[in-house]
Amino acid sequence: MSHRSYLSEKLAKTESINRKGYTEKLYPYFADDELKKAVNLALFLNRPLLLMGEPGCGKSLLAKAIAYEWYEKEMYDRNKYFEWNVKSTSKAREGLYDYDHLLRLRDAYDKSSQLEDNNRYLRYGPMSEAMVNSTKEAKAVLLIDEIDKADIDFSNDLLLELERNSFYIPETNKTVTHDQDAKPFIIITSNGEKDLSDAFLRRCVFHYIDIFSSNKIDSKETRDWLKNIVKARFYDEQEVNSELLDKAINTFVSLRKEMNRETNTFRKVINTSEFLDWYTILKACLEQQTSNQLLDQEYDRIHGWLQKQEDEKPHIGVPFGNVLFKTTASLFNFKSIS
Repeated sequence: MSHRSYLSEKLAKTESINRKGYTEKLYPYFADDELKKAVNLALFLNRPLLLMGEPGCGKSLLAKAIAYEWYEKEMYDRNKYFEWNVKSTSKAREGLYDYDHLLRLRDAYDKSSQLEDNNRYLRYGPMSEAMVNSTKEAKAVLLIDEIDKADIDFSNDLLLELERNSFYIPETNKTVTHDQDAKPFIIITSNGEKDLSDAFLRRCVFHYIDIFSSNKIDSKETRDWLKNIVKARFYDEQEVNSELLDKAINTFVSLRKEMNRETNTFRKVINTSEFLDWYTILKACLEQQTSNQLLDQEYDRIHGWLQKQEDEKPHIGVPFGNVLFKTTASLFNFKSIS
């Protein structure tokens, strides 16, 4: 029996799920055809999926969307989703296990301690937990997030573990082995800040998220994709404000096209994450639901921006540019937009 595929169908609206004692919100996720194909290729080949793309394009969110597609609100209760957030100081071993040497040393001086029980000193990490909780028919999902933050040795030290679905613990002289056909489904993200070794890349299926590239940004598919996300996230049980939605998307597309032409100038381009934050505040201010007197006073300015025609003068500045833009070049260059 083969594992189910990923079709990007289940997480079509905001969902609240229980995560070990607290409520977590999962926002809608719509993978395009190329991304869905990449996921299913990695699944078929039983290999990790290495995702690259600009910061804010939704790389990290894919892993949760896959886990929800397969297990819905039981993804945490069934131990089917795990995260490993990589830092600059991270070592590969941390995702597999940690051995408490200090406790072991203290027990060595305590004659009543049972030194034979080495499991007392072991704490398993997210990668080994994903291995334990994965089966051929019901794979666990593991996110290894921003692997490029660590040095190149980090990825190289995981080569055998990714290949064999097992790892060695020298402190106990024990090899923890799992069925290779029951590997967890691993999503690895990278922002491209550091190169990964050829040996590591060879073991992955690779996909680059480029939905806002120059040849795609003004396409009907991209505009429809943005509309679907906004409608699912903000208007689940509410009538869509088509005027605001169309204006926001047109403005975003126009800004992003300019940034694509001048990447060296703007460096950090606007992406899905910034767009959704920006739409959040636009919608709240128009509906005067910010519970903030100062922000609610922006209603007239936003209304004027909505009514402005493309060929009108003088220019009306992009409202709440501080939310949309992340560099001084973009913030000051796009104070107004024609």
